[in-house]
Amino acid sequence: MSESTPRRIVIFGVTGQIGQELVDRLDESEWSVAELIGVASPDSAGTTFSFGGQDLDVVSEWPRLEGADLVFLCTRAVEALEVVRECLKAEVACIDLTGAVSGQDAVPLVFSAAAGAGQAPLLSCPSPTALAWDAVLRAVAGEGAVVRATGTVLSSAAAHGRAGVVALSEESIALFNQSQAPDPGPAGQGVAFDVLPSAGLARARGELARSFGPGPVIAIGAAEVPTFVGEAASVLVELDAPADLETLVTRLADHPLLEVVADGPGSRGLVAVEGELGGPVGPTMRDAAGESGVRVGRIEAEPSLAAGTAFRLWFTMDPLRIAADHALAIAEARLGPA
Repeated sequence: MSESTPRRIVIFGVTGQIGQELVDRLDESEWSVAELIGVASPDSAGTTFSFGGQDLDVVSEWPRLEGADLVFLCTRAVEALEVVRECLKAEVACIDLTGAVSGQDAVPLVFSAAAGAGQAPLLSCPSPTALAWDAVLRAVAGEGAVVRATGTVLSSAAAHGRAGVVALSEESIALFNQSQAPDPGPAGQGVAFDVLPSAGLARARGELARSFGPGPVIAIGAAEVPTFVGEAASVLVELDAPADLETLVTRLADHPLLEVVADGPGSRGLVAVEGELGGPVGPTMRDAAGESGVRVGRIEAEPSLAAGTAFRLWFTMDPLRIAADHALAIAEARLGPA
């Protein structure tokens, strides 16, 4: 970003996973920041966070919002609504990453920062799941339209925040050591070495419905898998007009959020044990950890439907990185170079 007036930024929920990722990405960016204020619950009083080579104090009492250039909301959705009201009163630009207002038609739900965020005082950042599905489906459709998309999202323990990651770690250690299992974590039951059905996609489904309208049928199931980070999805996309596989791959590769992984065993280049495995097995959730963008692979035509009208594919991402990158892109579009 070009040099200009330094910004005063407030992040609510700075000690959470997405808050910390946002701070890290902001620190790595070229933003000129005059002041960064991190707000969290009273439980975090006395803690610090690192930014610009300094340790900054986390504050539990709300700072004065008047005069701030931008507020990011990374708290729980229930807590975000009160902050939204105060931001509107103070006439401060606010970007909500919690989904608290993503279902309100009056609030712009920004899937493409490049399309411009306008001057709306409040903007909603879609969930990482909705962002990835929206990008993949629009890329596959090209100039045509998606008739139907059905698939399953595989989420990691990180979907429950740090508590979910800690619970998976403690349960795994207990099972390896054949010791007493710890109390269930935020999933409500043990998750180590198991796969659990999940119902946590209401936000993503609603956001995709806002993005696509009543046209395509988008049916998404979900399961929690015993991995620590990342998210993946397997999806079958049906199109209104036939396309060949090469054209489909080109469409996906041309999308700025997507990276096509054509071959290789995945897992960051680990060599497969058996050299005669048919076809690629990547990209994996491990491939996507800590990386920007969505990795797409295993692209193949579905032979049970009319030729060229249906394709299966697989994609993986780091939800925290996706959310933080998109929020900063929205901020730049909203405020201009900072």
